[in-house]
Amino acid sequence: MKFVFDRVNLKALTKELVALRRDLHRYPESGWTEYRTTVRLLEELETLGVPVRFGEEIHHRVTMYGLPDEKYDRDCYQRVLQECGREDLLSKMKGGFTGCVAEIEGAHPGPVVAFRMDIDCNDVGETQDVGHFPVREGFQSLHPNLMHACGHDGHAAIGIGAIRLLLAYRDQIHGTVRIIFQPAEEGLRGAASITNSGALDGVDWIFGGHIGLKLNELGAVAASSRGFLASTKFDVTFKGRAAHAGASPEMGHNALAAASTAVLNLLAIPRHSGGSSRINIGTLHGGTGRNVIPEEAVMTLETRGLTTEINEYMSAAAERVCKSAAAMYECGYESRFMGAAGCAVCDPELVGRVIRSLKTVEGISRIEEDFDFAGGEDFTTMMSRVQSKGGKATEMVFGCPIKAPHHNGFFDFDEQVIPLAAQAVAKIVLDLCSESDAK
Repeated sequence: MKFVFDRVNLKALTKELVALRRDLHRYPESGWTEYRTTVRLLEELETLGVPVRFGEEIHHRVTMYGLPDEKYDRDCYQRVLQECGREDLLSKMKGGFTGCVAEIEGAHPGPVVAFRMDIDCNDVGETQDVGHFPVREGFQSLHPNLMHACGHDGHAAIGIGAIRLLLAYRDQIHGTVRIIFQPAEEGLRGAASITNSGALDGVDWIFGGHIGLKLNELGAVAASSRGFLASTKFDVTFKGRAAHAGASPEMGHNALAAASTAVLNLLAIPRHSGGSSRINIGTLHGGTGRNVIPEEAVMTLETRGLTTEINEYMSAAAERVCKSAAAMYECGYESRFMGAAGCAVCDPELVGRVIRSLKTVEGISRIEEDFDFAGGEDFTTMMSRVQSKGGKATEMVFGCPIKAPHHNGFFDFDEQVIPLAAQAVAKIVLDLCSESDAK
């Protein structure tokens, strides 16, 4: 028999969650600058009376990887002050301490169950095409070159929805539910900080989830994922010497030439026979003028591998190529680590329990045991920590139609996945924190 959340008006809840998603979509914020997003979530949680921690207490400063430069962070902070004015909350996040961790104490003792929802956006400009649903409905991004093009606005709304449902059934919860709204997932940066802060201490079960991907059927859900690619993100700066390009080119050392040489050779790194391997150069910026030998060039890149060893092979080769290219043009070379995640395997025991729970959720029409993720996922850092302490973990995928690939300016998704996923998350938690488990 399907479980019905009869203590909640699901129609009204759906309307509120969609409105929240659209509000977050209008004000997208990239990793470590999710100031307004966090304020919005804190306001929701405050209304619900849910205890929440945020600011420095949920972060480990040393492992806040890939922080933006101070000017960008300052500009984002000032923009948010104008957008929402909640300096009482914002002051505690200043410097990138975004995100929050909410906690629901059940009416009875029992295990600690956690779920993670990421909240950051992509560095992508949203299309202004009138056929694009957010444009047509008036909630397209107000921030240039920033967009929720991966569905994290939906993830945040799902998290709030699950909390709303769980609160209605708090009397049935045996244990504690910890809800992590994680910043800086893109670029694999934020999980390490929250993990090392102790936010996962004592967690017995943890699961994460993602909407869309290649599971494009509303009502289809994957109970676990496989094929996580280990990944390393880093920035490389080539430092040369400026000179007049016509009068004295021999006096200069062309940093842009060094970087360009590196790009071509990075893409030529032999792939690994042991499994999937990837490399991508995302951006390259250099030079100051047409007739000036470029003094500096900055490149952002990433490597990936099916295993940690394959990724290490790719990243070591990339470092070697960049160093050699710099030497060819007598340039200096600096590499800055920006983020990483490893491989992880979902626990069969938890996956089995998730499947049993999903079978009882109204609206879920197809359940897959696993899903080929085929990409990096910051959540693997949290999975590995919980598993190392004897806990269990899995990463789910909630299917829904999408209008364009993830990380594309035309991306959008069927909003009906929000209430459905919220119910799925809540039902899984209620089952894991049931009276029989507590005994």
